[in-house]
Amino acid sequence: MLNTTRTALALLFSFAMLTSWAMAGTSGGMNGTVTDAKTGAPLPGVHVRISSSSQTVETTTDAHGHYSAFALQPDTYTLTAVKPGYEATSISGNDVEADQTQVYDIQLTPTPPSAPQSP
Repeated sequence: MLNTTRTALALLFSFAMLTSWAMAGTSGGMNGTVTDAKTGAPLPGVHVRISSSSQTVETTTDAHGHYSAFALQPDTYTLTAVKPGYEATSISGNDVEADQTQVYDIQLTPTPPSAPQSP
């Protein structure tokens, strides 16, 4: 009985190890900080879109201007950051590799104030 239990546990453990090994290396991640291009201050509430031919992920920066996305397929992504009062920014050519988290920081330029309209 004891040998049967040990054999069953050994088989279960071996299967679990094979399953986790098969899952390794299938996705990566991306994170960074979005800041004001003039002041360097972190920008909370920025909508960040991370897109490639294989998938699109959307997230929002936290109170410290930080964003993150995980479980991204290895691919080349375009980052687009949008916040009212700032010019939208898109940055292409951001690579994600399996089992790695890439860091891509983004700077947003404030939108210039509009000139007063003449009557």
